[in-house]
Order: sequence, then C-alpha cells, then structure tokens
Amino acid sequence: MNHGPTFRRTWRVGIRMVDWAQGFGNRIYGGILDFLREGHSFELEFVQPSGSDLPAVTIDENWQGDGLLVFRYTPAEARAWRKSGIKVVNLSSEQPPRGVLFPRVTLENQAAGRLAAEHLLGLGLRSFAFLHDPGRTYSRERLEGYRARLHEDGHTCRILPIPSSSFSPKIRARQIEQMAWRIMASLEAPCGLFAKDDISGVTAIRALKQVGMRVPEDVPVVGVSDDIVFCHATTPALSSVRFPGKQIGRAAAELLFRMMSGETMPPETRILAPSPGITVRESTGRVELPDPVVTRAMNFIRSRPLNLPIDTELLCREAGASREQLRQRFHATLGRTPKQEVDRIRSARVSDLLKRTDWTLERLAEHCGFSGGDELCRFMKRVTGSTPGEIRRGL
Repeated sequence: MNHGPTFRRTWRVGIRMVDWAQGFGNRIYGGILDFLREGHSFELEFVQPSGSDLPAVTIDENWQGDGLLVFRYTPAEARAWRKSGIKVVNLSSEQPPRGVLFPRVTLENQAAGRLAAEHLLGLGLRSFAFLHDPGRTYSRERLEGYRARLHEDGHTCRILPIPSSSFSPKIRARQIEQMAWRIMASLEAPCGLFAKDDISGVTAIRALKQVGMRVPEDVPVVGVSDDIVFCHATTPALSSVRFPGKQIGRAAAELLFRMMSGETMPPETRILAPSPGITVRESTGRVELPDPVVTRAMNFIRSRPLNLPIDTELLCREAGASREQLRQRFHATLGRTPKQEVDRIRSARVSDLLKRTDWTLERLAEHCGFSGGDELCRFMKRVTGSTPGEIRRGL
C-alpha cells in the first residue's frame, strides 16, 4: 500500500559568532555540517562578512526562525527569542548575569587548565603564573584547573590579573598593553606562563619581549584555542591548548535539533567537550633551567625524533656529564631520574598521537620506534598506568 511521500521538516537555523572567534569558529561550522550530513535538514543563516557581495544577515532580537547557535547574547535578545519561541544553544562559557539563560556547549575549561599545567610541568619548571581576566567565566574555570594540577605536584600559581573585559573598547588595547608591560616586568625567570586564551598569549609574548624577557628561554607561554592566526601573530609562535571545535559544533547542532523537535532542556544544561591536547610551537620549545646540564639534556630529549631511542650514555654525552652527575642533577632539578624523564616525554608524545590520529597500534609503534604494538602497549601501561585504547577513549 502506497502511503505517499514522507516529508522531512527543514529547520531555519541562525549561526552567530563574534569576529575574533572566526579562527576556531570555522571548526565549529565543520561539526555542524557533520551533523547535517547524517540526514538532518537545516536551512542555515550565517552572520558572515562577504565584502558587500551578499545581502547582510542580521541576527538580533528581531530575527525570526526555529533555532539559534550563538556565541554570547544580550539579555534583551534572550527575552525576545524566548518570547518568539526560538530555541537557542549558547556556544560560549559566558552568560548574562541576570535574566534568561540557554543551554551551553563549550570547551571543558578546567581540563584545559590541567593540560596547560602538565605541559609546563613537563618542562622542568618550578615557578608558574596565570594571565587572568577575573570578569570571564572561562578564565576563572581555566585558572581553577591549572591551579589544582599544579597543587598536586606541590606548586603554587601566581595570578596576573588584567580585567580586559571591563575596559572600554576604545582604549582597551592600550590599557591591556600597559598593564601587561608592568606585570611581565615583575616575573622572575624561569617561569611558566599560562594565558587565558590565545589573544592574551600574544599580548604576553609581546610584553615580555618589550621588558627584555626571552620566550621561551626565560618564560615559556601557553594559550588556549589553537587559533592558527593568533598563534602565529607573534614570534615565537604560540603553543596552545587545542579547541575541539568540530566536537562542539556537532554536539550543539544535535542539542538544538532535539530542542526544536520538542524535547525540554533545562537552561542550566551544559555539555563539556575536552581538548584533544596541546599544539606545541616555539613559545615552549626551549627552557633554561637553573642547572645548565639539565637544560642541555632536556632540550636534547625534546628535540630528538620520536622513532630514535635515547639511552643514558647518549644523554650523558649530549649533556656533558657522567652518569652519576646526571642522575644527581636531574633529581635535584626535576625530582626524577633521566630515564623517568625520557619515558615521561616519550609517553606524552605517544598519547598525543593516540588522541589526534586514528592510526593502528602497528603504525604508531613503527612511527614511535617500538618493535611492535605489543611493546608499545607494555610501555604505555608501565609509564602511564593506562593502555593505548584507554588513552584514546579518554579514560
């Protein structure tokens, strides 16, 4: 029996990002499109500059449609959208202090802070700081994770506040620059600096150079978002915690679809997407520790290709020290033996590949200098306590 054609509803969905978020925003768009390729039908409207070649799209309190994916919003917009029955998913950690709230899909900021701490701890540093905007939720959450991870290893964190969100846009850049100069001049090298985002990381590197501090030798710097434009807007290029844009975009599109289809979602709903790791660039490439022998050894370990082994004799020659001298100096500076440090850095690089690629164990083993997948599994279990499969699944 022919029941006739089945019609699938097409939802009108608006997407609004802020101009400075376009670098990682494009990854969010990719995740949204991944969701649509699964058979869902959205008619998308983007707020996207076109050089006046296309009619301008305005998404504000007067916009009409079925659903919105927005990066921040005003209380007036929220009231208007709620009154019109428009479903909204917020892509930002920030929310208006009062009024209507919407479900959020965001980076897991505390975990991002922990990643930054682990990366800087791995450089052998004992002093740490955080470039902070107290007025931003994401900055407070990243600080919380960063500080907690440092505390686990017995370290404290110096907070460097620059309340940029409270400055007038007309004078914001100048005020941030002046405050950054004063703050960076007060740092004592070596010190690991975690900036709340990539823009702050660029600000920090430029200010450090102005006050005569070297990056990364004196102050290695890490940002957040891995925005390819901002990360290369200064020299040296900025290491950064990667932003899981495709995961956020897909999760946000799915959540919005469920809401438009009639599912009730509490406004305090928040889906957290973990970062897949850190993109290491020159801003954390080489660090000068108090002990020059350990500095030479550490820089050699980090620069050595992953598939080439490092034995103690080779490390002693590169560092210019005997086996016993190297052991004593590593323990005094890092609290670890040379072999423990070699294994720690190697396992971190393998873990990064496990999270970033879908390579088989055999391909990973060949790339990383192991005889096979079994040896790779035994090594990772011994050093990290987890199997490659558990690391890949984030367990």
